Amino acid sequence: MKVLVSGNAGFIGTFLTQALMENRREVVGIDIRPCNPKDHHYESILGDVRNPDDVMKAAQGADVIMHLAAEHQDFGVTREAFFSVNVKGTRTLVECATRLGIKKFIFYSTVAVYGNAGKVTTEETPPRPVSDYGESKLEAEKVLYAWAHDDPSREVVILRPTVVFGPRNYANMYNLMESIYKNRFIFVGRGRNIKSVAYVENLVAATLFLLERMGPGVLICNYSDAPQLTTARIVEILSRHLSRRVPKFKVPLMPALVAASAFDLLSKLTGYNFPVTAYRIKKFNTDTHHAADAIRALGFKPPVDLEEGFRRMAEWRMREAAEARFPNESADR
Repeated sequence: MKVLVSGNAGFIGTFLTQALMENRREVVGIDIRPCNPKDHHYESILGDVRNPDDVMKAAQGADVIMHLAAEHQDFGVTREAFFSVNVKGTRTLVECATRLGIKKFIFYSTVAVYGNAGKVTTEETPPRPVSDYGESKLEAEKVLYAWAHDDPSREVVILRPTVVFGPRNYANMYNLMESIYKNRFIFVGRGRNIKSVAYVENLVAATLFLLERMGPGVLICNYSDAPQLTTARIVEILSRHLSRRVPKFKVPLMPALVAASAFDLLSKLTGYNFPVTAYRIKKFNTDTHHAADAIRALGFKPPVDLEEGFRRMAEWRMREAAEARFPNESADR
């Protein structure tokens, strides 16, 4: 089986392509960024998923498309950019799949399609996105529904992962870990809210599990790891694995939001991405509890314990810090 992976040079894409090759799948990638030479042991096309010529070149001979490429930053991205990459890119891929007779498609969507549900979401929860990112991903899902409807033999899996973390990830979980590691973390709020998370190797394992169980039509699966943890518990686990004390002092939420709102205003005026904003504080203190009922009902069991995932990411961060301090010694090893 030959698999086309869009966004193969990214965080999840790097783990996914490695796992596919380990499972003896032929892999070809397409990404606007070049691969890290250490990870590049397969054909990779430097191209844009919105460009039909690039996609047609990459998709020749593929049996299945796994679509990761997306615009997903939470700062400095316009609504037009979200829809251009996330919707037009998906549409270009399915149009090329139609031309080439490819009938299997796995799409990485997001739990952001549920918006601020205010309760535990399942695959049965009606999507009500509140962000440009969530809206664009839901629109891309609709493209795939229409594609599957046009030919009943087509097989689509829509994966909706929550926050994905792991080694070599520099997004939200890394920022939290970095502030703890550098003793700069200040706890705002009580930390009792649930934050669903997904360890990257488990998400990749879930993808390969679903690949083997694809069938005609559209299957939607949330992905999050269990047990569901509070923000306080996540901070405690990371602090322990980073050999740092757990912060005990907690700043009340409302005064912190008022104080941080000044950074929101400055961010709009200057275009600078401040690490602390009222938006990020509020997001950190909001319940994001997403159940992964569908894939577990199929019998999937994640290979990596959630706390072990945090330990692996913390160890990677510690190695990264050591290599920054002693680059020559690291190169000699």
